[in-house]
Amino acid sequence: MSDAPRVIVAGGGIAGMTAALRLAERGCQVKLYEQKPMLGGDLASRTGHEGMMLDIYPHMYLSWYHNFWRLLADAGGRRDTGFRAMSDVTQLRRGRYPRFDTVTDLYSPRHMVQNLFSGVGRPADVFLYGYANIDMLAERLNPTIPLEKVSVEGFFRSRPYMTDRAAKAADSFITTVWAIPSYLAAANDYRTYLAYSLADHDPAYLLTKGSAHEQVIEPLRRTLEAHGVEIRTRAQVKRVHRQGRRVTTIEVEEVEEHQRRHRGKGTDNTWLDEVDELVLAVPPDVLLDLTQSADAGHRVIEVAPRLAEISRLRDQRIPVINLFFKQKLPGIPAEPVGLFESPLALAFTDISQAGRAADRDRPTILALSASNPYGLPGPDDEDDAQAMLEGLAEYIGFRAGHRWRSSPDIDWERTTYEANHDVKLFLNETGTDVWRPHAKCPGVDNLSFAGDFCANHIGMTTIESGVVGGLEAARVIVDRHGIEPPIVIETPDSGCSAVYLWLRYAWGPWAYAAKAWSTGSDCVRTVGRLLKPTPQRQRRES
Repeated sequence: MSDAPRVIVAGGGIAGMTAALRLAERGCQVKLYEQKPMLGGDLASRTGHEGMMLDIYPHMYLSWYHNFWRLLADAGGRRDTGFRAMSDVTQLRRGRYPRFDTVTDLYSPRHMVQNLFSGVGRPADVFLYGYANIDMLAERLNPTIPLEKVSVEGFFRSRPYMTDRAAKAADSFITTVWAIPSYLAAANDYRTYLAYSLADHDPAYLLTKGSAHEQVIEPLRRTLEAHGVEIRTRAQVKRVHRQGRRVTTIEVEEVEEHQRRHRGKGTDNTWLDEVDELVLAVPPDVLLDLTQSADAGHRVIEVAPRLAEISRLRDQRIPVINLFFKQKLPGIPAEPVGLFESPLALAFTDISQAGRAADRDRPTILALSASNPYGLPGPDDEDDAQAMLEGLAEYIGFRAGHRWRSSPDIDWERTTYEANHDVKLFLNETGTDVWRPHAKCPGVDNLSFAGDFCANHIGMTTIESGVVGGLEAARVIVDRHGIEPPIVIETPDSGCSAVYLWLRYAWGPWAYAAKAWSTGSDCVRTVGRLLKPTPQRQRRES
């Protein structure tokens, strides 16, 4: 299409790649800049020992990610052969290894009774956790509290039927999945996620066979190049220059000089690109910097001052150890495992079981993450890594050693610790939805934004919200230039709110009965401990 614009996309994460592909498919001449040596953002993989690809973060892929699955299919990726369908959510308590507590198909009513007696908690508290989720979903039709102003824990704690153990169970699941404690997670975003998950839960989620690089990023990269997208890695957009209501040029800097290629006007390792359309698919802090980066009178922030509120948005690094054991650990499940009441909010996934043809005798490889990095002791990375290792050893009982690289049970030639300071995850904090930028930049006619932190109907930060963020940015450009066909964004099924409302009131008496059961059990146990003879009491009585 001859009148299609030239588009520059800054940022090679899933949002930037999505926008680039959908625009290139419609005849746009697209150039993609990424400052890192690899594409993918937090969905990328690093090259480990002997070329093994290790994901920066282990990800779950849910059935209702319809826009993601369509994107992957269009790129030649295969859901049926490249992913494993999973149904279980697993938890491990101290002193219980190798006995894992498993909830099967958490969002399906078919396994409700089975899950009550799964061992993840007392049946009464497990019921209350499930009922609290139904109660939150009922808020859509019958609001009792402004969800946009409270956290998930704030909502749960406000319910008179809630017990402390049920609230802790909710916090454990949320922290494991999103790396954000429930006292920070926005209840409104979480409700949307719950609705989508309950409406489309077959399977509950999927894991990649192998790395995300192989199954997701490489198919997308090949397809981008096949559509003529010029991809430049190790190239960072440093300045965005505005004239009136348009971005006119950007300044790009080569991150590593030996990667220098043909460039336009500029100094030795920087150059200028003229802009028809610009998509900024970068993290919130980088986006804010770029809107402020030009000389006075030419900054984006001057005509879009509300963008300064992006500084309210927060993200968080999640440290990961790719932990290679010398032997196979017995009983480790294939699904991700959360360590219950771990001070560091530790969780792990056995990536030695993630290959297409897993060797049953292969030594165990765990991707161990800490969703509470603030609890790490420092002062350097090895101290933090050792703290994570010792935390894991409290649950599965291997020899952690007294310092990093001293454990005799670990293959230290292959094991790596990634602090992930440069790959952070957006936090869906309470009250920040109003500050999330929309795809269309106000005051600038050829600038749009893409990312999982941008305002979209998905809400909770997920792979799907990243894809939708990219689609929203592409749609702004397509609509502005009248390009055909239009960008189609599918909204997941959110289920029947009337059913959730009916269940709120139908199960309400049972929720209060469950609380009475849970509280009564506590009282009985307390009295039993007080009446139980002790050696000291027996000596006094004799």
